[in-house]
Amino acid sequence: MVQSVKAAVIGCGVTGVSTVSHIVNDDRYTENIQLDMYDNEILAGKGPAYQRDSGHLLINIPSEEMYLGSDPNDYVYWLKSKGYPVVRYTSREQFGEYTRDKMESFVRYHENVHFIPGMVEDIQFDSETGQFKLKSEGRVKVYDYVFLTMGMLRYSDPYSLEGEERYIQDPYPVEERLDNPAGETGIIGSGLSAIDCVRYLLLENKKDRVFIFSRSGEMPSVRGAHADIELQYFTKETLHSLVENDEIPLPLLKQLFLREMDANGVDPSLLTRRTGDTIRDLKYDMDNPEGVGRLHYLIMALNPIFSEVFQYLSRTDKRKFMDEYHPLIDENHSPMPKEAAEKLVEWADEGRLVIVDGMENVDTGDRFSIWTDEGEHYRVDTLINATGPVKDIEKDMNGLIVALHDHQLIERNEFGGIMVDRTRNVISPNIGTLKGMFALGALTVGADYMSTSVWILIQNTKKIAGYFYERLK
Repeated sequence: MVQSVKAAVIGCGVTGVSTVSHIVNDDRYTENIQLDMYDNEILAGKGPAYQRDSGHLLINIPSEEMYLGSDPNDYVYWLKSKGYPVVRYTSREQFGEYTRDKMESFVRYHENVHFIPGMVEDIQFDSETGQFKLKSEGRVKVYDYVFLTMGMLRYSDPYSLEGEERYIQDPYPVEERLDNPAGETGIIGSGLSAIDCVRYLLLENKKDRVFIFSRSGEMPSVRGAHADIELQYFTKETLHSLVENDEIPLPLLKQLFLREMDANGVDPSLLTRRTGDTIRDLKYDMDNPEGVGRLHYLIMALNPIFSEVFQYLSRTDKRKFMDEYHPLIDENHSPMPKEAAEKLVEWADEGRLVIVDGMENVDTGDRFSIWTDEGEHYRVDTLINATGPVKDIEKDMNGLIVALHDHQLIERNEFGGIMVDRTRNVISPNIGTLKGMFALGALTVGADYMSTSVWILIQNTKKIAGYFYERLK
């Protein structure tokens, strides 16, 4: 029988809810395991990414690939049960309703699962007992295990504009923060968050024109046709057989990746197909769905393996990988729906969307002045930051993170997030590996390559649940 234990899950977004799902649905789960879930009441069960917001904010993953737990049809069944149409791409808000329902069902059907509204302010570790003292909203409770599943860090501020009038640091929820922005409007960034902002401003706010400013001007690729991928070379078994002195050389990974592309009929030139002309690149993807789709689905199939073997690269190889290969994978990793791309192209052709690359700096004054590296100058009245969250914890020294760092329970990982071992146990610079503290999500981006997509998070939470039960033996 499993010993009596108390565990705290801090953060009830997708990662936290999925962690609880795998723990309570495991055959080893008993009434001796108490799970307390902590989060802000409004965001609990959803997280910032799936909060109540505009229906025009679409998930970029097909509905049949979005689910918690082990049943791939679970989200589709839920949509039908709520009377929602089962479309290929649902709104983020709908997925947030689904995950919130999941969290509430765990609390409703399991007496030992509790939701405690409120933010965790501090955690201290007692090395003699091996327990954690957690403080939240004036309450203090002691736990045997802690799961840090807090989700993304604060939004980045690449041009140090926070606090400036008519500058919107974080665009979410867009219905609240982007409601009728004044005058000519610009957006910093060209990723999925920027696309959310464009869609809201042009579809709901009925803006005449919106500018997108970024260093590269590149947008995510357009999701191609579904392709069945059968991995033959880049497999976990093959890669683990290459481990020597606890490392895998990067050149061997590259060789296996190229062989896998060839075996699955993926044209390697697609990795470098970008021309620098954003609209032209979007049109190319839409005109070549079969070839582009095979590349997308190969990368998706390899993602869980990348996430695992990345931890076996040396520091030097990790740096080289992030500099040379990551950009090529990243632009094909989270493609946008074709429907979204079609609207972007339409708006660009109409002059309602203006994409400016080579952004260099911003001057403030009565209006924002944006300069490019070629000396071009643009002026806007409102500037929206859509560059996404930071990865470096030193840029988000607030709340629980600063408390954990101050107690020397966590340490910065130069590749993002915090230091963890291969079982996602937190590595303390003062104590060593904390066998009772797990982390996942935004806090482990430096260890789990491309670990923040829903599909990968769900797979990794299943692993964490397994590691948790291993500890209980």
